[in-house]
Amino acid sequence: MSSQEEFPDYYAILGVPPTASPEEIKQAFRALARRVHPDVMPGAGTSLLFRLVYEAYEVLSDPERRAEYDRQRQARWSDSGSALQVQLLLSRPRLPALSTLQILYALLIVKMPWETQPSRQPVDLALVIDRSNSMRGPRIEQAKAAALELAAHLQPGDRIAVVAFHNRAEVIWPLSPVEERHRLRSRLSALEVGGGTEIYRGLFLGFQELFRARRAGASTHLILLTDGRTYGDEDRCRELAEQARQVSIGISAFGIGEDWNDELLDEIAARSGGISGYITSPEEIRQRFLEHLRLLEELGAEDLRLIVEPAEGVQLAGLYQVRPELRVPPREGAGWYLGPLHLSQPIQVLLEFTLPPLEPSWREIAYLDVRGQIPGNPPRPIQTQWTMQVPVLPEEPLTVEPPGPLWEALARVVIHRMQEQAWAAVRAGKWEEGACRLQQVGTRLLELGAADLAREALEAATRLLQGQAVPRGQQLALKYRTRMLMLPPPDLGGTP
Repeated sequence: MSSQEEFPDYYAILGVPPTASPEEIKQAFRALARRVHPDVMPGAGTSLLFRLVYEAYEVLSDPERRAEYDRQRQARWSDSGSALQVQLLLSRPRLPALSTLQILYALLIVKMPWETQPSRQPVDLALVIDRSNSMRGPRIEQAKAAALELAAHLQPGDRIAVVAFHNRAEVIWPLSPVEERHRLRSRLSALEVGGGTEIYRGLFLGFQELFRARRAGASTHLILLTDGRTYGDEDRCRELAEQARQVSIGISAFGIGEDWNDELLDEIAARSGGISGYITSPEEIRQRFLEHLRLLEELGAEDLRLIVEPAEGVQLAGLYQVRPELRVPPREGAGWYLGPLHLSQPIQVLLEFTLPPLEPSWREIAYLDVRGQIPGNPPRPIQTQWTMQVPVLPEEPLTVEPPGPLWEALARVVIHRMQEQAWAAVRAGKWEEGACRLQQVGTRLLELGAADLAREALEAATRLLQGQAVPRGQQLALKYRTRMLMLPPPDLGGTP
């Protein structure tokens, strides 16, 4: 499947990290050679395994050959233009030959090194602001101030548009060069609240402003701010997000307060390649807007897609995008849409494979393909692809801790699943079951050292057991704070 020549991972074969010392490499080889030598363990595939183990030791024990191998190994994980760096971490570098099914986790890390960053592209930004009755007071005033400050942080050549919506939508400021922002203040000062919430109307006008004046090489994005639920137009919002993705317009959606549809905003953002978030107070609007602008300014690549083709007998049981935001990425044809790649935020994807019964061999797991483009005029396509392989040993290998980043990703996904199950049970009226799930979430968070979040989860569980509803704000805070949780890696005894 892959056009690249097979390239064995000698470190994975010996079960040592790339930073292993010569003595660690020697010890690993001796222990492994005793187990896979054909004289000790005769059988199909054993000769191949022993040859690979010996070949790995020959290369890694020789300083000059190891240095050359490391150079080739690093080059293999980059695209032809050295724009992407891709790393694959496995929960087990070697698999046992078993007659039963087994699970293998893989963490795919995609990043762009700062030294290869493209020049900053112009930014075309549309702010779509809810102006319904519930935004009255500090919320709308802080949103106005945040819009002005955001415009002040844009650079010459950037453009900004502002759309406000309630039952209807209005272009407060058409997409215009940032140099004309001095007139934006008066337009915003006249903005008043009223009416209900119809998100699609605002999204459509904001999208229209960006789409009608598209220009090659610009980073084009829409930021939605709302505090209300839209009714009857949810499907049109989802369809618009799909259309936005097809023309490389990202949509990020932020909810403020407690009465907004987090599932809808999450879906809009995921489908278009943006992010979603919870803003706890009006004063936080400015911070979130400026943080988002910094991401747009450090865009490294856009429209990244991942194609996974499992080998015969292997099944892809699950796939989560873990960074920069925890979610199931939207399926697109034969692959998944991962969205933009920012210089300071690598993309991480956790894959769960179900493997069939295995015999000793060098086993192919899946073919992986990452593709996207470097923004510019014209944009430059990028692609990297490879075949994921692992050695299968004739007996159970020694237990090894998974790499720290993979351990963290798996822990975050488990907590995310538990929390989803908890709130689903609560919505179904099964409060005791929801409380039990939240207790599990709290216990897991406590074990991981996230004491504040653990306390929130356990408090929510206690309320449910006492027959009290959990406030909406507490639910949202727990959901979005755990989604962005940074966990400390486990103590792996010096293994990276």
